[in-house]
Amino acid sequence: MINRPLRLEVLVNSHGPHEQVRVKEPFCGMQRLGLECRLHRHPFRLEKAIKPHSLVIWQRPRPFSWQEQLNILKWIRDRNSLLLIEWDDHPKLFPVEIQKALKAIDMAPLRLCHALHTSSKILANSLKEIQPISYIIPNAIWRIPPLELGKHLDINGKLRIFIGNQNRKNEHRKLLKSLRQWCMEDDTIEIIIIGDKELARYLPSSSILEYPILKYKEYRELMRSCHISLLPLENSLPNNCKTPIKWMESAAESVAVIAGPGLYKEVIGKNTNGIYCNRIEDIVPKAKILQKDLKARLNIITSAHYNVLNHANLRCLLPSRIKLYESIWEERLKLDKLLIERLPEASTNKSFLE
Repeated sequence: MINRPLRLEVLVNSHGPHEQVRVKEPFCGMQRLGLECRLHRHPFRLEKAIKPHSLVIWQRPRPFSWQEQLNILKWIRDRNSLLLIEWDDHPKLFPVEIQKALKAIDMAPLRLCHALHTSSKILANSLKEIQPISYIIPNAIWRIPPLELGKHLDINGKLRIFIGNQNRKNEHRKLLKSLRQWCMEDDTIEIIIIGDKELARYLPSSSILEYPILKYKEYRELMRSCHISLLPLENSLPNNCKTPIKWMESAAESVAVIAGPGLYKEVIGKNTNGIYCNRIEDIVPKAKILQKDLKARLNIITSAHYNVLNHANLRCLLPSRIKLYESIWEERLKLDKLLIERLPEASTNKSFLE
């Protein structure tokens, strides 16, 4: 086998601020470290986007027909390339129409690839019957400003509460009653809401600042101006397949987190890096306690910031990520052999040789 250097071709389907942490920052970071890595945004032409002898990472393909996805896989194989599908959410979290489209083609994007590229071991295990081979690449964040306790010591009259969760309307409804009561009894709080018009509509206008979905830089800047972040998430297998990115961002911006009951328990620990709640209905009462307990809030913020700086720092994790990609590339013949054993229909007249 010819010893060809690692080359990455990253196909990006989903545009928007949500891709910043998972796609743009890590791959641009690897470019800065000298890795040959190109990012291609949809719509793209495969013949121009993919060079032969490449490790292709396709971020969540849109549902094609089974045959079209199979043809793409065979086309990539014929160019002595590997196909990893970057997939970071459980399919049950997708809109109903996308779930139906995926089911109608027998989950073709997940099946018709050499392996999955995901940040969650729980997600990889839950999809094992569909795609038995997965590579776990932990998510991390690029920008971690210095610890900032000053904004908590000098609140300047208003305690700012951050609610910037996407697709959490059911969870937000469970916060509504206690949030409304808090606003009515305390005029020193200001609730910052991003992207949930329904929640904003049912709270006193004098207590809220409402924003649409923001660009990632603006989102982080707004978060930085806040003191406490509310992260409600129902406890379910699909939700627990997510990565606690919002906790990482809050910790990086010196914002105290109140979260639960899904996903965040492990990263929060014994209320060391935030406050964990067994019920969503407990989140606002816990936030009210943390509002008054400055010492506890400062301890949580300090611990969480230290944790994210040392364990979720993309700058520190990039070398190990590159090493993993290199090991995948070195195993390309073995991976392709396993693919053909699993899916003989992906074979072509050409063998996977160089």
